[in-house]
Amino acid sequence: MSLLQKLMEHASLHEPCGTAGKRAHLKAGLQPSAATKQVDGDLTLTEGTDLVFEEGRVHVKGHLLLEEQSRLLVAGDLVVEGNIVHEGFDYALLFAGGSIQADNLLFHGELVALGGLTLRGAAWTYYNDYSTYADTLTARAVVADDRADAVDQVHADTHLEGHARVIAGALEQLLHPDAWARYQEGSYAALARHLRQGQPLLRK
Repeated sequence: MSLLQKLMEHASLHEPCGTAGKRAHLKAGLQPSAATKQVDGDLTLTEGTDLVFEEGRVHVKGHLLLEEQSRLLVAGDLVVEGNIVHEGFDYALLFAGGSIQADNLLFHGELVALGGLTLRGAAWTYYNDYSTYADTLTARAVVADDRADAVDQVHADTHLEGHARVIAGALEQLLHPDAWARYQEGSYAALARHLRQGQPLLRK
């Protein structure tokens, strides 16, 4: 049984990933292969799906979409040319033993990047049921809506933290008008659809 498969026995990765030291120890134990796995188009994990890639690099040419109770674990780096989206109220897990790169991220579940997170646009996490574990997070904008993420260093032009009511004014100035209109519909489902369609999230 590989280390990734053992991680799937945990109900939460808070214990093995909760500190920088624990993340470094875990990363040292991973043995990704030298291979690259390429996914042409979107990669969608349907409800209840578990997917493990032992490759050193996974390259998704479209969006990465996770439905409820789905788990994706990658031994090495994860590169997504589109957006990463998990919308809902139930558990989902995205784990990379290396870095995670994408355009934008909208995520409710548990998120781990042992090599750091880099988003060309926004890294948007919401609700405090789960957390994000990473040494570094780099993005044009970072939004943590009612969520306490365990990220040691955040590098962003805009960093918003707090309940949606508190950050709403700043969000309106940050988001593309179409994205703001979707967000105003009252749930994250409309905003998730907006991102799945590849529509712009942030103002230029």
